[in-house]
Amino acid sequence: MARTGIHGGQGPRQNRLIKGDNVPLEVKPDNVEQMVLMSLNTATWLDEADLASAAIAVQLAKSMDEMPNRRHQLAPILIGLLSNLGLLNNRQQDDKMTPQEMLGAIAAGVHKE
Repeated sequence: MARTGIHGGQGPRQNRLIKGDNVPLEVKPDNVEQMVLMSLNTATWLDEADLASAAIAVQLAKSMDEMPNRRHQLAPILIGLLSNLGLLNNRQQDDKMTPQEMLGAIAAGVHKE
């Protein structure tokens, strides 16, 4: 695992996952819509509550492809949406317990690491 960057000014970032095949991504800047769709299709943590944001992200990406002269206006909005959906910075499904789940597990006598 590699360490990258600083996280929110609070010290080292979390470990970034390294993919196994060591093949670089093939980025096609004229097809942002397809790349956003691919990212959304691999995001296993998204559910029905995220559908509207995901649809807007796809529409923004499509607009960026169709109107490259407006990319500077649309990109910050798209980046914000993708970040909120957890599609930036290698976010993986978080299997850590919330404080409420931890208290429930303690009450039930269950131990999870």
